[in-house]
Amino acid sequence: MSRSHPPIEAAEQAVTVSAAAAWCEGPSRGSAPSRIASGSEHGTAAVVVDPAAEAMTAWFAPAEPERRIEVTSPQDAATLLLPAFAGADRERCVSALLDTKHRLLRVALVSVGSIDHTFMAPREIFRDALLANASAIVVAHNHPSGDPEPSRDDAAVTRRLSRAGELVGVRVLDHLVIGAGRWVSLARRGVLEPAVA
Repeated sequence: MSRSHPPIEAAEQAVTVSAAAAWCEGPSRGSAPSRIASGSEHGTAAVVVDPAAEAMTAWFAPAEPERRIEVTSPQDAATLLLPAFAGADRERCVSALLDTKHRLLRVALVSVGSIDHTFMAPREIFRDALLANASAIVVAHNHPSGDPEPSRDDAAVTRRLSRAGELVGVRVLDHLVIGAGRWVSLARRGVLEPAVA
């Protein structure tokens, strides 16, 4: 027997709309930004660890929910994903797979393309998200030219991914275009509409 709970549904809808607005605006005043931090220390001087490489390897190790990195804004997503594009001479696409609280489950490499194109089909992006039990994703790809300005195709792909995400129950929070250490958020540009549950 299934019962409808209008007050609960209205509260969930309000939370979803306010979460979408918060995503585009970034962290609220007084909240500390999320940081990628390493809790491990190496006990020998013979081991030299590049902090960026250490942060990247942490992506792939599932953490307990309370230890997961929280991704609450495009800035958080960019900080997390920028190292994946360092030195890339071809376009690549990655997605940050997030749990229901927008905490990082893992970062998935979706595709590596050519100097001016990469494959961003919904089935490839959502396969990883569904296998990880993600409820939301942030997609990012780079422009090897160094210009992060999104193309018309980037906006069209973003809309298509958003529609596909609605069908499979995985929300696309943002699509970042990255170039030469700079980035543009298509959510902040208004390409993604706030989702209502």
